[in-house]
Amino acid sequence: MDAILTRLRFAQLLDSALPVGGFSHSFGLETYVEEKDIVTGDQLEKYILGQLHCSWVRMEGLVIKGMYEAMGRQDAAEIARLDQIVHVQRVARESRDGLQKMGKRLLKLSRSLYPELSFHLIEEAIDQYDAPCTFPVIFAWISKELGISRDESVYGYLYISVMSVANGGLRLMHIGQTEVQTIVTRALEKVSSEWEAVRDWPIGRMCSFGWAQEIYAMQHETLGSRLFMS
Repeated sequence: MDAILTRLRFAQLLDSALPVGGFSHSFGLETYVEEKDIVTGDQLEKYILGQLHCSWVRMEGLVIKGMYEAMGRQDAAEIARLDQIVHVQRVARESRDGLQKMGKRLLKLSRSLYPELSFHLIEEAIDQYDAPCTFPVIFAWISKELGISRDESVYGYLYISVMSVANGGLRLMHIGQTEVQTIVTRALEKVSSEWEAVRDWPIGRMCSFGWAQEIYAMQHETLGSRLFMS
């Protein structure tokens, strides 16, 4: 595939308008806002940077690294194991279900967007090893199949994560577009250094220690009125 076309198709995968349901989930951010623990742009930025450091690079980033290694070996069992780890590390039921639904929708969408990809390995992981089909795993699988490098895939996933929270804040808070984009710009400046700090870690060191976010995500189930599903 032409290199420019490959990157354009990868850019399409990063689009927040991709119909996988991401716009329906705040993964606990709505609880922070409802409880007035995040009310300003500075607080939203600190939340994004906290998630980047505590969860996104250390869990999803290393899972993407593991996916590239497993796919290189054609190891469906390892793909399923990584997928299951991502799935169970989401303590809140709404967040866990949301990440899985997004992954399944992305896999279904990929059959229309990228029909030339080989689906054998991911189907084997799902059918024979009960891979739950989480969003970061399916994202990594598509990226590798498209010929995107491992680090580019990680940076792409981190971009999606930053934009998801920023757009959620825009919908939930009294905050303007310009301020949100400024927050995104500053957050993206940290992405490279955060990933470089852990990129050489063994896959077995993947972890997530954003417990406050998990608690708020669990509390989301009992909010009186909700804009998001998680």
